[in-house]
Amino acid sequence: MNQRQPRKTKMKLAILCFSLCGLVSVTGAEYGKPIPLKRIPGVTEGAMAAELYRNTLYVAGSRGTLFAFDVTTPEAPKLLTKLRVLKSSRQLAIRNGIAAITGRQHGTAFVDVRNPARPELLSRYHSVELATGIDLTPKYAFVSNRVYGVETVDLSDPRRPRHLGNLLTREAQSVKAYGNRVFIGDWAAGKILIADASNPAHLIPQGTLQLDGYGDGLDVRGTLVFASTGHHRKSGPAKDRPGNGHGLEVWDVKDPLHPSRLSRFSFPRFYNLGNDYWSVRVSGDYAFCADTHNGFFVLNIADPAKPFCIGHARLEEVLEPKRYDAHGKQLPDSRLADAVSSLAVGNGVVYLTGIKTGLYLAELPGIAVPRQEEAVPEAKAVPEKLPEPKGFAVFRPAGMVRAAAVSGDVAFLAASDNGIHSVRLGERKITPLRHYPQHFAFDTKVRGNTLYVAEDLDGLGVYEILDNGTLKRKAAVPMPWNRSCQQVWAPEGSDLVIVSDHGGSIFFLDVSDPQKAKEVFRHNQVGIIYSDLMTQQLIGGRYLFFNWHHSGYAWYDLSGEKPVPANWKRFRFASHLDGAASLGTRCLAVANGGYYLLEANQGGLPADWQRVSLPGVKLGGIPSVDGDTLVLSSRRTGEITVLDIRDPLRPRLDKERSLTVPGLPGTVSFFRHRMVIPAGYAGLYLEQSRENRETVSR
Repeated sequence: MNQRQPRKTKMKLAILCFSLCGLVSVTGAEYGKPIPLKRIPGVTEGAMAAELYRNTLYVAGSRGTLFAFDVTTPEAPKLLTKLRVLKSSRQLAIRNGIAAITGRQHGTAFVDVRNPARPELLSRYHSVELATGIDLTPKYAFVSNRVYGVETVDLSDPRRPRHLGNLLTREAQSVKAYGNRVFIGDWAAGKILIADASNPAHLIPQGTLQLDGYGDGLDVRGTLVFASTGHHRKSGPAKDRPGNGHGLEVWDVKDPLHPSRLSRFSFPRFYNLGNDYWSVRVSGDYAFCADTHNGFFVLNIADPAKPFCIGHARLEEVLEPKRYDAHGKQLPDSRLADAVSSLAVGNGVVYLTGIKTGLYLAELPGIAVPRQEEAVPEAKAVPEKLPEPKGFAVFRPAGMVRAAAVSGDVAFLAASDNGIHSVRLGERKITPLRHYPQHFAFDTKVRGNTLYVAEDLDGLGVYEILDNGTLKRKAAVPMPWNRSCQQVWAPEGSDLVIVSDHGGSIFFLDVSDPQKAKEVFRHNQVGIIYSDLMTQQLIGGRYLFFNWHHSGYAWYDLSGEKPVPANWKRFRFASHLDGAASLGTRCLAVANGGYYLLEANQGGLPADWQRVSLPGVKLGGIPSVDGDTLVLSSRRTGEITVLDIRDPLRPRLDKERSLTVPGLPGTVSFFRHRMVIPAGYAGLYLEQSRENRETVSR
């Protein structure tokens, strides 16, 4: 789900208008004849993606189930089996008998589908961030991870996928590998990025297709790129842009440095905040396009410079109870055609996925022709050697080190699909202690002698920290609503633990008795919880501050029997990559290139708050405070900014300690006033003391 706020007020008003007006009817000769659709039984949840592999149709359900249909008779699919692989799904790709299903915050599942009646889950790989787009080659997977770019994954052993490299983009939504190039649908930027994949581990930007809409799905045939666009145009009068970006663009990329647009075909004007799926599949002389609530379109592309539509279809209407305007305000319930999220082209048929209503079929004999898997040369990946930063000790386990919690001289690492690692922190080195591989570990926090670990589908892991630094598992607390657990906060002075699955909900759990843990409060909002957007410690011994992505900020009063939201304001306050930290009785909230100093439970708007900035330096990221030191960790850029805040109103940049690290770092912890940086695929970085740094340099 994407939520975006256009910058100009006029555009906001126009978008609001179109949100209220709903869908423009698909009528007129320009869209051809209506195409009858047949609903296919067997998919017991909404359908997000479909892919044809030999005589089997695979469908990724909206709740993470993989369905397999026998399509020996294309117009009469027969359900063979189903396999639950994730909690949700977004895109699906299949190559050489391996299916890859992305599940956003749940990562990517790799499934052996060589026997369609008995698919086997091989592995679940948790990529850099929200796994959205996917494409496969015989040896590699390319995963688009929204604001964290495109990741290359080694599939030499699909039971043990391995990170190889990452190309940072503005917002990678879809990806397509073709020959020695990778094409990336950059949603927010409204672009298709072309990257040289001669070394798949190190994608190099090569060219850009500037689309007249927001970028997403694409397909490639020879030197032609077919790009689906949606939502808002980038050209023309501002009043005509909102909702007018839906369509198909055809580009010639023979010269990737100087691509040329051959044509653009526009679909009906439409905007509904929340659903933004548009994709295209090309086969023969036709392009088959899925355009969310607009439906399904078939274009004749025999002449790529002059495409024309020969037919269209819309799915059945469903109740849309959660619709929002450009400001995040919920609109009245209404009925809309279900959103078409993807399609697969069979022999004389096209299979369509409806995100709420399931699987559909359109019979198109003589038009729909299965596209054969193309044999293209594949280069060998040469992983770049990660730099060894001066003045830091490094520990690199398998898996991504997403978080580190320090207890005494021991750090407990959340290494995603590689489980929990405990290490001893020394003056000059990091010594491995124990490895607990049996559980996923996304986040970890320490309170007293208890370690709390966000363990995905296993819920919240509660461990006792023993005197020798080892762990004793006390309980596994299931997540409310059958969610996964991917974020945890455990503020001192409270029996409550707050958890989230990166979605728009946070849950306050009473874990005073881990065996009888119970939910005491929940708060649901629009948006994505990317990282530590809540203060880790109480402010004024009573409050927690939270930066809601897209939905403003909220104070939570923990002094009573259950948390109470106080001074909750709905407006876009800060980036979804910025957080807040406790300064005793005050809150330091990062936003707008600086930070605000707020008294406990202070309400109002940023214009009335005390803002602090540093001339010439744009501040951003998740803050951590150690005495008079403020550290900002920007996971997206890798920048670690260290500030002296002995006077918080006049911070001073510590250039000597500031650095940029690879791996997309998480929230920084401290050991004896030295930084402990969880650096994702780059491992764990431990800052050495000044004396040790000087010794090493000499």
